[in-house]
This record gives sequence, C-alpha cells and structure tokens, in this order.
Amino acid sequence: MPLGLLLLWLFALATRFWGLTRFPTLVFDEVYFARFGRNYLAGVPFFDAHPPLGKYLIALSIWLGGGFHPWGYRWLNALMGSLIPIAVAVLAYLLTRRSRVALLSGLFVALDGLFLVESRYALINISLVLLGVVAQILWLWGLRYQGRARSLWLMAAGIAFGACGAVKWSGLGFLLGVGLFWLLQQRLPLPAEWKTTYQWWQMCLLLPVVAFVVYTLLWLPHLQFHPHQSLLDLHRQMFNFHRSVASTAHPYCSPWWSWPLLLRPMSYFFQRVQTLSEPVPVIGPPLPIANTQWVYAVYALFNPPLLWLGTLATLALIPLRLTTTAGRFVLLNYAANLLPWALVSRCVFIYHYLPAALYSFMALALLWEASHDWGAWARWAGIAVLGVVVGGFLYWLPLYLGLPLTPQDFLRRMWLPSWI
Repeated sequence: MPLGLLLLWLFALATRFWGLTRFPTLVFDEVYFARFGRNYLAGVPFFDAHPPLGKYLIALSIWLGGGFHPWGYRWLNALMGSLIPIAVAVLAYLLTRRSRVALLSGLFVALDGLFLVESRYALINISLVLLGVVAQILWLWGLRYQGRARSLWLMAAGIAFGACGAVKWSGLGFLLGVGLFWLLQQRLPLPAEWKTTYQWWQMCLLLPVVAFVVYTLLWLPHLQFHPHQSLLDLHRQMFNFHRSVASTAHPYCSPWWSWPLLLRPMSYFFQRVQTLSEPVPVIGPPLPIANTQWVYAVYALFNPPLLWLGTLATLALIPLRLTTTAGRFVLLNYAANLLPWALVSRCVFIYHYLPAALYSFMALALLWEASHDWGAWARWAGIAVLGVVVGGFLYWLPLYLGLPLTPQDFLRRMWLPSWI
C-alpha cells in the first residue's frame, strides 16, 4: 500500500501542478480570495463572507511563493489538493482495513475533475475538504486507544474540525457526520480494534469545546485589521450577507438536489481566440463567434461517469445490505454534507457538493470491492467501471486544465444543454 499511495500522490501532484501559471489572470473567485490574501499581507481591512483561515493559507502561499502572481497564490492550494486523494485513501483504510478499497477511493478522487480544478486556483474549498478528512482520520484513529490517549487524539481531531469550520461554516458537515455515526454506533457492534466508543462527555463536551476554541482563536489575526468590530458583529454581518443572497442571484446557481445528477456545472474561465499562443491571451474584448478558431475553457465539472456511478453506488449501499461499519460511516457522512443544504435558501453552487461527493466515491469503491464476490460478470463490470472513469477523466481533461479546443470539440463535451 505505501507504494500505491506514493504513485497516487505523484499522479495527483503532476495533474495539479502542470501548467499552473498558464492563465496569467485571476480566475473565478480568485478575484476575491487571492486579493483577500494579499490584503492580509498588506494590512488592508476588508469584508469577507466566510471565516478567515482559507485566506490566511492563500496569504501564506503568496508570502512563500514570492509575491502576488499566479504561482505565488496558487501553489499551496495545488499541494493541498494533491494530498486529498491520500487522505481519503487513509480514511477508507481505517474504516475497512482493505488496501484495495483505500487505493481505489483515493484514485477516484484523483480522477475527478472538480477536485482537480479547485486545486489549481486560489480557492478555499480544497483546504476545507482536506482539513475535514484529516479531522475524521484523527477521530477514527483515537478509537484505537483508551483513557488519556483517546482524549488527546480527540482533542487533535477537534483542532482540525475547528480549523475546517474556520474555512467555511459548511465544513461543520464533517463534524456532524462523525456525530451521527457515534450516535448510531452506540447500539451497534464495532470492529474488534475499536474496543469501546467515545464516552458522552468526550463527544458532547470535549470535542465541540476544542473545535469552538480553535475556531475562535483563528479569528484573532483577522480582528487585528478590524479593531472597531467585535467577533459577534462580524458574524452578524456574514449571516446577513448570506441571507440576503437570492436563490437566483447568479446564472450558475443550482439547487442541492441537482448536484448528484450533475445538472449545472460552472464555467470558471472562457476565452475565444483565433490562434494558439502562450501565455493564453486574457485581456481585450470578446472575440466574435464567427472569428473563433479555438476555445480555452475551465469548467467546474465533476468527472461525469464517476459522479453518476458514485450516486448510484451511494443509493445501492442500503438495499444491497452493504451497511457495514464502513458503509454506515459513508452514508451518514454523505447525508451530513448534502442534506443540510436543503435548508439553505440562498444561491448555492455545484462546488458545495465536494465534501459529499468524496463519500459517494468511497461508496463506489466499497461496491466495487463487494462485487468481486458476485461472480465473473460482476468482476468484468468492475473493470468496465474503471475504464469508464478513466475514460471520462481523459475526455473532459481539456476542460479541467484549460487546454485549447475547437468550438466543435467544446460543444461535444457539453452533454446537457444546462452545462453551457
């Protein structure tokens, strides 16, 4: 397994760092987050609708990367994105003790398009996912200990959960997931290495208190730039901002139930050109369609076959009686990271599905492993699944990396009218 993890990481590293600076402009929400990171370094106050940790990390990337340029504000996010497949593989291994399930779960994440796109720009969803998965790894690892050691591991998990929430409030879905799992496991058998589960005071007092303290402390640098505002005032402003955003405020708004169906991906970058050149031209009026020879496009698009198969696999976990400890963990965390969005009335986007999607990929890996006991036809079907997932990644790769396409080739990849 160590060699498999190394190869997986090298693949993820290569795809996330290749051509990282080829678009010498701010892409999508980089216009906010990269500038916010620069503002921290310059001591300039600003309003942000999210907690500050994600922008601290971008500021660190700019500082270590040598300034405010594409490499400077993107490289750290690319590095964190390359670690997510490894973290997911470790999480799957702790749940199943099966190397094949672990490596396949990590591979699915590495072969997904939206995880790749989000990793290549100065955005904050990648740090949220990485911290959330690491927090759950620490939480699960603590189940192998008892007494004081278990409390220490739980405190470490609380630190990671607090940091995850300090990127975006939606990061609390990872904490909700382990909470639901803990409640369910009180009446169900545990794996042999998990002799007893966490006590009520550890889950209901120690873990949330540590997470809350860490979340609060991470606001202190931000408050230095806003000496006349309290933490309560800032949270009130953030909440009112989100409440004021209409459900149709953006052309790429998409309801939560549409995400598992991949009905409305997003365009992060689009440029028409007459000739191929490097760096890609990004300044000037839009080229008329009649004169367009090539299209550069970056799409926030999951790997379609992978996402659809993951959705089916998630649904199949219940009727196929695959709800082992790992199956229950996957289902509860999928629900915890998706269903709360049904209560949100503001405009939401496909990238909000990233945390839930990784559990659907784990569900697909669990189903793929179980299918080997169903006969030769199922094993061949499993091979076909891998082929379709890899093929989907390669087919839509130009839209993940922003490679040039003819207008005709671009439209061939828009399988649904709602994708445009």
